[in-house]
Amino acid sequence: MQVKANRVIVANHDGSVSEFENVEVIQGGNGLYVDHKVVIGTDPEGKDILQQRLSLYPWEKISLLEWNEPTLIEQVKEFVILTELEDFADLLEEIQEEMEEQEQAPAETTSSKEDNPYN
Repeated sequence: MQVKANRVIVANHDGSVSEFENVEVIQGGNGLYVDHKVVIGTDPEGKDILQQRLSLYPWEKISLLEWNEPTLIEQVKEFVILTELEDFADLLEEIQEEMEEQEQAPAETTSSKEDNPYN
């Protein structure tokens, strides 16, 4: 899911902590992608020179994802609920397939014994 996060706190590889505010994030299987800007120097007028970055933080390094805008909160809630429902539907489908396989297995062995006249 790609969404704006109002606040993200992550642990860096050196043990320090980084905090991002009002950044776009993408939740992936490997972790959280954070689209942010980094100050890489200053120009002759003393203004910061910013560089756009997309950083991947593994899930175990994510301390906080926070949303405080009502529209973002609703968007995240909808995504989470839909994802959970899809996972639940997949689980139910797997259980149903297993039950059908179990029902067919005994029926096949029983019918094969009855069909054989030499048994």
